[in-house]
Amino acid sequence: MEDWIGLGVIVFVLACGYFGWSYLGRTPSRISTEEFERRAAEGRGTTSAASAAGLHALQKLMNPKAAEAVEVQKDLRAGFYDDQQETGDGGEDEHDEEKSE
Repeated sequence: MEDWIGLGVIVFVLACGYFGWSYLGRTPSRISTEEFERRAAEGRGTTSAASAAGLHALQKLMNPKAAEAVEVQKDLRAGFYDDQQETGDGGEDEHDEEKSE
């Protein structure tokens, strides 16, 4: 019985491969220039955003230290250093004056 299950799985994989290759190998249908321009305008945003998101996720998996470095750079730009919000050149706060006295 196990031999038939294995044989069925192998035949299924081969059949899927055959039909997949035949689908990919068919000649594309002709479309007009207007139809092409319309499809290109509709699909530009979603395709590029999805591919960028996928590549970013792949980059995070391949190089986690680089992803951590990007997060640290974002924190530094926001004013965080060592998990504390740094004050700018805007002057001292009231509670800072109390500490110095």
